[in-house]
Amino acid sequence: MSHAIFGALALLCLAAAPARAYEDRLTTEEMQGTLENTKLREVFDQYLATIQMYDPERATRMGLHGSDAALTPRTQERVTKELEALKRLRAKLLEIQKDTMYPALRVDYEALDHMLEVDIYEMEQLGFLARRPQQYLEPLFLVYQMMSKDYEDYNTRAANAIARLKQFPAVLEQAERNLAHPPEIWTRQAIRQANDALNSFVGDSAQVFRGYTRYDPILKAQVEDTMDKVKAALARYADFLQKDVLPNSTGEFRTGVYTYGFYLERLHALQMTPGSAHSYAKSAFKKAIKELEKEARSIDAIAAGDKGWPGVMDKLPKEHPAAGEVLNLFQTEMDRAYQHFDEHKVVEFPRQRLLIKRMPGFMAAVLPYVHYTPSFALDDTRISELFVLLPPDSLPEASREKILAAGFNYAQTELLTAYSIMPGLHLRSFAASANLSRIRRVSRQPVVTNGWACYAELLAEEMGYYSSYWSRFLRLYVRALRAGRAYADSALHTGRWTAADASKFFQDKLSMTKAQADNEVLKLSLAPTDGFTYIYGLDRILEMRRYYQRTEAKYFDLRKFHSLFLKLGEIPIERIAEELRRVKKEEGKIVR
Repeated sequence: MSHAIFGALALLCLAAAPARAYEDRLTTEEMQGTLENTKLREVFDQYLATIQMYDPERATRMGLHGSDAALTPRTQERVTKELEALKRLRAKLLEIQKDTMYPALRVDYEALDHMLEVDIYEMEQLGFLARRPQQYLEPLFLVYQMMSKDYEDYNTRAANAIARLKQFPAVLEQAERNLAHPPEIWTRQAIRQANDALNSFVGDSAQVFRGYTRYDPILKAQVEDTMDKVKAALARYADFLQKDVLPNSTGEFRTGVYTYGFYLERLHALQMTPGSAHSYAKSAFKKAIKELEKEARSIDAIAAGDKGWPGVMDKLPKEHPAAGEVLNLFQTEMDRAYQHFDEHKVVEFPRQRLLIKRMPGFMAAVLPYVHYTPSFALDDTRISELFVLLPPDSLPEASREKILAAGFNYAQTELLTAYSIMPGLHLRSFAASANLSRIRRVSRQPVVTNGWACYAELLAEEMGYYSSYWSRFLRLYVRALRAGRAYADSALHTGRWTAADASKFFQDKLSMTKAQADNEVLKLSLAPTDGFTYIYGLDRILEMRRYYQRTEAKYFDLRKFHSLFLKLGEIPIERIAEELRRVKKEEGKIVR
């Protein structure tokens, strides 16, 4: 063999060796990635099993129904065992080599990590058993949800719901052992909830259990006996809260800078400090009020000049349907919204049932007067509900008229439909449920959910859904209200404001009565950072939309943007931004 031929063969061998090594390495990485993906699924399955074992009520809300007949024990022993189990799971999760995983599954990994970390932090640091008297009343809400949602056989649901109600008095007895120095405003709210439930829960529940007891006198007697014991337990609990807990309700409801920052970083995955969130909210509020005042002047310059935007609000048309027609109006508006947005081709059609119902009286103390509840996350049968709080029939006619005019005038109903149903929360719930990742279906992302609902109100205006300029005025008012809540939320929980300061802010800047302002403070106290999520989520969605409108120019498809955004599921807003870029690059789009 000549030296030339030998040299050529040597070069070929040298060239081939790295190629085989690269192929071997690539195969190894892919195998490792698949292995780590399997480990992630195992940890998540164990997480679900842990929730079902130690927290049956939360398991039901997730769509896990193996423990539907049991209530969650409100004992420190249960908390300690669950906490230990969650810590072991998180340690196991952190052993996974996430860098070898597929990009989308790395996002799932982060979502699960954040869920575990938030669960652990709240159990270790926040002492809900001692500080939250409301949580002992939560089984009543869940029982009603079980009976109103069609996720499995009716008789099975009814039997499980009654089994839970039989255990409810024992839960209230646990409260008497656990509660110690809760915040005063939480105790007062729990007293109101207990009294509302005492007055209306049995009556509200009678209808949903009627089919279970109709043909069986023995079952009927058992249900009636159970309800009598529930009423007796509620009366005892309300009395206990009033006489024993309220005088010692000296606890602080404000979470403090550290916890507020923890929620920003770990629950919402935002790279934002409490101080920067406060500055953001303050700036957003000033801008929102300025826009509201400008709109008020465009509607009625004389009234706006005399009394500002509240003077124009006083002129809001009061026409409204009769109380018996309110639910029908929402049904009509839902149908109109479906047709309108389908014709404009800006969102997909939500192929999921929505039931519009009158809100039970015992829910009124804690829910907004129009409240959307999605189906349980992991259920195969997905039916959502819209609860509407109508004025009680026992109220005087003048009082009923005032409530209907303020909450259910036609402009307000349009705005509520856009926010809650289409293209708002109901559409988002349907689209997110289509994601195959179970982690993304159970993850909680208020920035995305609340931000999309606010965006839906704006989208409805842009697409000409609203029938009058008053709906735009109300949208700008609600935008200012939410920005005010964000401002107060950050100021309260970081210690800048007291409860009295926050109440005065709502009275002075947003023209509320003291009772209304105090109720705003109560809602903010129970959910730190939640108030902030509405304005930040809306702003980030608009930023993303403007980015793709600019970079894709004439190729930009608004409906496709919305579909991609919604179908990414329950992941943090910043991860949605990253996933959108990745998906669009894979599609061959040119994105700078």
